[in-house]
Amino acid sequence: MKNIGAVALLFCLCFQIVGCGKAKVSREPVFKISGKVLYKGQPVEDADVVFNCADKNRSAFGRTNSNGEFKLTTFASNDGAVPGKHVVLVTKIQAAAAVEVANISDPAYEPPKLHQSTDPKPTNSIPAKYADAKKSDLIAVVSEGENPEMILELKD
Repeated sequence: MKNIGAVALLFCLCFQIVGCGKAKVSREPVFKISGKVLYKGQPVEDADVVFNCADKNRSAFGRTNSNGEFKLTTFASNDGAVPGKHVVLVTKIQAAAAVEVANISDPAYEPPKLHQSTDPKPTNSIPAKYADAKKSDLIAVVSEGENPEMILELKD
């Protein structure tokens, strides 16, 4: 009897191990998207570009090169974006220049208040409306199949 129980247990374990293989994940298809970001007629280098498709709750991301060119990524590098209408967000965050350290021996020195940072804040070097999905006026439609290169012209 002990052997039958051990064989049955081994048999069950084998089925569990075989059944634990990788499940095939079905995901929505994406289509290649590339483009260029321009501000004041000039290419924008190192800008982050986000295509946000609210209907499908999916976003695609890219970063511009020195020519302002980008390719979007959703699931794998440069694979593209899901089809549909997208609100486009563009940001280019620049670190603030370092500030001179205050001389605490100076009689005019005032220490910062509690929870007050003396570090300069980074800034977005393009208009702030392009960082806000509710204010951005950039809309892109991604179609199934081949899509033309998109030119994103940013305006003040």
